[in-house]
Amino acid sequence: MTAASPSLPPPRWLRVLRNPLSRIVLFALAFIGFSMLAHRLFPPADIEMDALIRDGGGELWRHAIRAIAPACLAYWLLVRVVEGRKVSELAPRKLPSALVGWLVGMGIMLATAGALALFGAYRINGIHENVNLIAPLIVLGLAPGIAEEIVTRGVLYRVVEDGLGTWAALAISAIFFGGMHLGNPNASPWSSTAIAIEAGLLLGLAYAWTRSLWFCFGLHAAWNFTQGPLLDIPVSGVELTGWLDASVSGPEWLSGGAFGAEASVLTVLLCTSLAAWFGWCALRCGHIRPPFWSRNDETRPRLEGRVKPSASESVV
Repeated sequence: MTAASPSLPPPRWLRVLRNPLSRIVLFALAFIGFSMLAHRLFPPADIEMDALIRDGGGELWRHAIRAIAPACLAYWLLVRVVEGRKVSELAPRKLPSALVGWLVGMGIMLATAGALALFGAYRINGIHENVNLIAPLIVLGLAPGIAEEIVTRGVLYRVVEDGLGTWAALAISAIFFGGMHLGNPNASPWSSTAIAIEAGLLLGLAYAWTRSLWFCFGLHAAWNFTQGPLLDIPVSGVELTGWLDASVSGPEWLSGGAFGAEASVLTVLLCTSLAAWFGWCALRCGHIRPPFWSRNDETRPRLEGRVKPSASESVV
């Protein structure tokens, strides 16, 4: 029997394209291009966000396409064409982890509201009847939950981790994620710092543990949907009428002020505790990756050709 011939290394130009910095730039260019195309094919109407959430209609679905499709298409091209592998972090077998993530995200916000109520900072006054929950589910839940996770965890975190390891990727992606929210209504340096700590670390370590973007999608979407449309708390500074008629009061360090519960010290403490547990689970499963200069052949991420997912690509 003839021995199998060793696979040839990819050409130099492909190795350049697979450099972490090159991959981030290529994704950004593809994302911008697809976004421009989506805006040309589905031009946005001159309508405020609150009116979009309240009225819905065809503009709601055009908004969803403009928000989600460019990130998904650019990511697919990055992984399949540039990296030359299957999109294992979005494998159908991992889809059930989206439900687990949803339950975790909902549980975080319910626990946060309970903690705020315990300190007198959150109060339920009644229920708003006939509230449309489909529109905010799409606009505040699914659209940012999918698009932001693809950009932050799917691209920035994952690609930086390939080069600099898990801890550097976690720090860089968390800072980027917090900075993304600086332009939100009622944002402040503290609110962005809080989001970087509580959500940036939590979602980064969630991905490090599960290696599933589905899990991150579900957690992020449920976090937003539970906080605003259900509990009537501003979502990253965006106020809307929720299912509950509730009020948030007290000092900003406790209540989060006009930005919402994400700027509360209680939320930061709760989420960092859960993030620490995710990190422990990732360590226990061997999913923490060292920087490139500390790797051997077994721990080095393999992008040459179409390879089977490693054990660290499994989902819990």
